[in-house]
Amino acid sequence: MISLRRRLSLTLALVLIAAGVLLAVGLQDFPRRLVERHVAGRLGHDADLIYVRLADALAVAGPDAGGLDPTRLASAGPVYELPLSGHYFLIERGGQQIRSRSMWDEAIPLADAAAAPGTVRRADGPAGQALLVVSKRFPGLGGDAPVTVTVAEDLAALDAAIADFRLKTLAVLALALSLLLILQRRLLLKGLAPLDAAVAACRRLECGESAELDATAPAEVQPMLDAVRRFARHHSQRLGRIRHAVANLSHALKTPLAVLAQQVDRVEVQGDAELARTMRVQLDAMGGTIERELRRARLAGGGSTGAHFDARAQLRLLADVLGRLHGEGRIAVEIDAPAQGFAADREDMLELFGNLLDNAFKWARARVRVTVAPDTAGSVLAFSVEDDGPGVPAEVLARLGAPGLRTDEARPGHGLGLAIASDIVAQYGGAIGFGRGSLLGGLRVDVRLPLTA
Repeated sequence: MISLRRRLSLTLALVLIAAGVLLAVGLQDFPRRLVERHVAGRLGHDADLIYVRLADALAVAGPDAGGLDPTRLASAGPVYELPLSGHYFLIERGGQQIRSRSMWDEAIPLADAAAAPGTVRRADGPAGQALLVVSKRFPGLGGDAPVTVTVAEDLAALDAAIADFRLKTLAVLALALSLLLILQRRLLLKGLAPLDAAVAACRRLECGESAELDATAPAEVQPMLDAVRRFARHHSQRLGRIRHAVANLSHALKTPLAVLAQQVDRVEVQGDAELARTMRVQLDAMGGTIERELRRARLAGGGSTGAHFDARAQLRLLADVLGRLHGEGRIAVEIDAPAQGFAADREDMLELFGNLLDNAFKWARARVRVTVAPDTAGSVLAFSVEDDGPGVPAEVLARLGAPGLRTDEARPGHGLGLAIASDIVAQYGGAIGFGRGSLLGGLRVDVRLPLTA
């Protein structure tokens, strides 16, 4: 079954996680590129300054100078004078190379970058330094070949700071995502809570309980709750009218039947026994049919309407009543039932067990056994009723539960007890089966009723 709550939770969680992953990927590259761009711009300015100092130095040395003293470039900055300071430059002018004093005697590979002016790249420096190298080409001075200035700076400290920033940011991001996931889950549960109230109301209706629904909900859900509220009110009113009509019809039909029964007795007293017997059979058939159809109308009219069924306590009371009715002490009743309530209408269950036990008492010699065994989830009520009577022939078992079927015409009744029991089971969507009992040897009736959770 597709769960709207689970689907929305999963979708929102995936969106948040995807956003977090994209942000984390961005944090891996964006700060580094931002720092490199800033440092590269500053190194470009240093390259321009070094070129200007070079031009000044050449102007002082004169055009006939055979070489250039690097000390004349000291004004490029003190960081280029301190050995292995992390700031280096290399000037290439024709075949001449001028190195900053900070390079000391280390073979720092700046000449490779000088071969590709206008580029920014990374290079390994001394003592584990991570150099950012910028190379620029300038016009020649005094008609000489072009001048290439390559400048480098150690970014190891900045890389460490970026890594620390990235780690802390990812930790904060993970915490924020966790809080957002919890918050969206709570908001989702709160937003869908009215739906849970509607489901609970429908289940109470199935169990025959009151189903007042006072929950308020968002505009998208409120119409459905209003519809459930109207349905519950209409269901209750309709069921009350049906029950009232059934009761009135029962009383209206029983009185004429009683009058006709008196007329039959009068006919028999007058000596026409054959006519009286025929009329009595027809009256019994009419009474049985009316009783059965009224029962069917009550069951179809609205399902469960009463309190829950307490199996052990109410079965004992029912067995005591039937025991006195069929001769107190003649038949022993064994009841194996848990002391718990079931989500089934008490009146329906008393009617169902009453008809099955009444049939068992009629045929039992000395013992009747009732076993109630619900499943572990409590969603199915399974029970059996067994007697130690003669049982039912195999050819009749398949027809048991049919209206008016009587296996022994000498026994009292209309043959409706098992038919009414079958109707109740069918109303609950359950199953009923008839067979020979393995324990007592008589008729065994097995019933399985699905119950509302």
